[in-house]
Amino acid sequence: MKSIYLALLLLLPFANTSVSLAQVPEKTFEKFDFVQGDKILFEDNFQDETPNEIPSLWQIGAGRVEVAKIGNYLCLGILKEGKAAPRIKGHYSIKDKLTFEFDYLIRANNKTWKMAVADASFCEIGLQFVTSRDWENSNEATQQGLGDFFHSLTIRHDGQVSFNDFMGSYSSGSKDADIDIFEDLLDKWVHVSIAINSRSLKLYLNSQRVLNAQINSGDIYGLQLNAEMTSEEPEGYQVFVKNVRIAEGGADPYKLISAEGKFIARGINFDVAKATLKPESMGAINSIVKMMNSDNTLKFEIGGHTDSDGDDNFNFKLSKDRADMVKEKLVENGIDAARLTTKGYGESKPLNDNSTPENKANNRRVEFRKL
Repeated sequence: MKSIYLALLLLLPFANTSVSLAQVPEKTFEKFDFVQGDKILFEDNFQDETPNEIPSLWQIGAGRVEVAKIGNYLCLGILKEGKAAPRIKGHYSIKDKLTFEFDYLIRANNKTWKMAVADASFCEIGLQFVTSRDWENSNEATQQGLGDFFHSLTIRHDGQVSFNDFMGSYSSGSKDADIDIFEDLLDKWVHVSIAINSRSLKLYLNSQRVLNAQINSGDIYGLQLNAEMTSEEPEGYQVFVKNVRIAEGGADPYKLISAEGKFIARGINFDVAKATLKPESMGAINSIVKMMNSDNTLKFEIGGHTDSDGDDNFNFKLSKDRADMVKEKLVENGIDAARLTTKGYGESKPLNDNSTPENKANNRRVEFRKL
């Protein structure tokens, strides 16, 4: 039986780095409605790691798992059907929302993924909700406590997704005429967003909600990543993963405004050390647009905040540039510019110390303060 801890199948590269590494454009996220949790529990972009070494924030369960470099990105690679779990404690009650995000890239060791698919090859990414080690040491009560999360969540190379008795398929963009698979999934980074609560498990590939599975019972006992049909052979498959983030909670921003006069827009994220919005930020931005359209009296200061990495002056400018970018995007989506002001705070107002990746991620934020 497969592990059950959010197991995600990955695979490490060999020499081929010629594939296209294009990101799906922001425009495709215009109707995206995923918003990540309020508190970041785990984050790893692998940028402080060393290629070909075991990643420091992960527990390896099986196979070969190493840090890989693809283009300019350091990634997590799991070879030979490896298993890896983020070093995060917990048994998660899902009374509050839990969100899980990552980007993946699929390809073959000695050819592009399109070529591999044309040869009838396939690969499957798996997400399970307890580590293999914890499963082996579990008792009957723990196994029963998993409830619906006893089942694996799987993502196939062609965008077919399944969990328990629920299934869905990616259907956005145009298909490649030769192999009948959507071009957004071929030799490109694909963004995965998963939102789980006591009622449902929703999964998005890029901007499309592909799966909406009912949850009847159960808690999550861990998070683990695995890979099916991966190997180090010349004809084997490769899966790379970057930008892993796990968060919990999901307070209503409107209620926070009423109670505290401000809210943090988790889910608005930027490229490292840049004011370039990541496309998946549109989920949070779309929700703010909807809220401001429903209450025309709302006016906000948009505050940009950074962690402590880097020069103080650079961080102040970066935080202001990021706040300005968020304002620009809201105005593009119909919000009157007169209702918005911006300010950069740099690293001057941390929520936590900057001692861990998660604390740094919580400090990097866009905060909306009611005027």
